Amino acid sequence: MIGNRMSNIALLAASAIICSAPPATAARYDGYWNMVAETTNGHCGYIEIGLEITGGRIYSTSGSFAFYPIQLGGRVSGSGQARMNAVAGPRIAYGTGRFGEFSAGGTWRGSGPSGLCSGVWSAERS
Repeated sequence: MIGNRMSNIALLAASAIICSAPPATAARYDGYWNMVAETTNGHCGYIEIGLEITGGRIYSTSGSFAFYPIQLGGRVSGSGQARMNAVAGPRIAYGTGRFGEFSAGGTWRGSGPSGLCSGVWSAERS
């Protein structure tokens, strides 16, 4: 009985460690990136954002829109597929795309007090 409990505890601990670890392949996108979001619909303009990817998680390191700092977060999978959310004051945007070894790109859409915007984004490794 004690042996079974110890085996179950060890199995649960190993599962928790394996499931919480980021995929090893996502690490190839780790580092600093320079992103540009360009508006193709609406009036949001041209927005520069600094990114850091760590263990498949995407974080903003710099950038502002309408005098508000941009708080961007998201995930990139081991195959390079990415999903991101960005907030700048009362404005919010969502993006999807794909990262490669040295460059990335995709689309985004957002909304704020003055209406809707959408466009494309691209990024290059710093």
